[in-house]
Amino acid sequence: MTQETQAAQDSDSQQHVDVHDPAALQRWSKALGTTDEALQGAVQAVGPNIDKIKEYLGAGGMASDQEGG
Repeated sequence: MTQETQAAQDSDSQQHVDVHDPAALQRWSKALGTTDEALQGAVQAVGPNIDKIKEYLGAGGMASDQEGG
């Protein structure tokens, strides 16, 4: 299990996503079950804290970004 997968499953994770590291971005996307683009959008919307990203993605934050599609 990767560090990213563990953090994605930890409800109190203090990890941060580094969107400037392509390999890290891919690992986080895989761990969170989303695309690199959606993850980058989440980071832009709520910042790099993984808990805030999980909340954003889980609360349908992407839905407004994908309306009409």
